[in-house]
Amino acid sequence: MKWQPFMSTFVLNKICELIFSGVRTDKGFKEVHLNTVAKQVFEFYGQEVSATQVYNHLRKWRGRWIQVSKLRDLSGASWDENTCSIVLEAEHYVGHVTDHPRDAEFLSTPIQNCSQMQHIFSFGLATGKHAMGLGEPLGSPMPDFPGTLDIEVLDGLDKPFQNPFDKPFHPVHDRKRKRGGLMEEEINVFCSITKAVTKVATSIRECKPLDVHPDLYGTVMTQSGFSDKAVMAALSHLLDNKAQGVGFVAMADA
Repeated sequence: MKWQPFMSTFVLNKICELIFSGVRTDKGFKEVHLNTVAKQVFEFYGQEVSATQVYNHLRKWRGRWIQVSKLRDLSGASWDENTCSIVLEAEHYVGHVTDHPRDAEFLSTPIQNCSQMQHIFSFGLATGKHAMGLGEPLGSPMPDFPGTLDIEVLDGLDKPFQNPFDKPFHPVHDRKRKRGGLMEEEINVFCSITKAVTKVATSIRECKPLDVHPDLYGTVMTQSGFSDKAVMAALSHLLDNKAQGVGFVAMADA
C-alpha cells in the first residue's frame, strides 16, 4: 500500500501517544501496540492495514531519522530549532546535493514529522522481537526467541538499575579447555565497562520526553469545518513549532 503523508503523521502521532502514556520504545514495539495503531488507522481513515505494515512503516521512518541524524553532523551545517531544518550555506548546499541528490529533502527545508521521529527514535536502535534493523528484510515482525525482551511500562525513575555483571558467571562445560580465573587486567576492564553501562543507564533515565503541550492533539482534532487531511497537516505543523502549538491551545481555551 502507499502511505499518504497525513496517514504517516497519524501513525507517528499515535506512537507518540503510547510513549506519553509510559510505554518504552527503546526495546521495540509489542505486537499489541502495532495492532492498536492499525485499528486506529482503519477507524479514522477506513484503510485496512496490518500490524506488519505499521511495523514496516515505522522502520522506514526510523531510517529517515538515522539519515537526518547523520546529516546534522555535516561540516558547516547548523540546526534551526524553530523550523526543524538542517541549514547549509548556498554553495555548500549545491555541492552536497549534486553529489548526494537523495539528501535534498532533508537540507535547508523543514523536515517532515521531525518532532515525532525524535521522540520515538531518539534512544537509538530498538532491540527485542520487533527490532528495526536497517539490514533486515521487510516482512512480518520477528518471531519470539528464547530470552527475547519485550517492551515494558515505566514504573518510575526510582526503579533500580540491574547491573548486567551482577549475575553469576556460568562457564560452558562442553568446551575442550577451561579457562582459569580472570586476570587483573581483565577485571579492570570489566569494572570500567560496568561503570560505563551504569552512566549510560542513568543518562537515559534522566532524559525528558519532547516538550509538547498535552492538550495539543485533542484541541486540534476536535476542530470542526476542516477536512481530515487539513487537520493532520495543521497538527504536524504545530508539533514542529512548539511556541505556535502552545499559543493555539491557549487561544482555543480562551
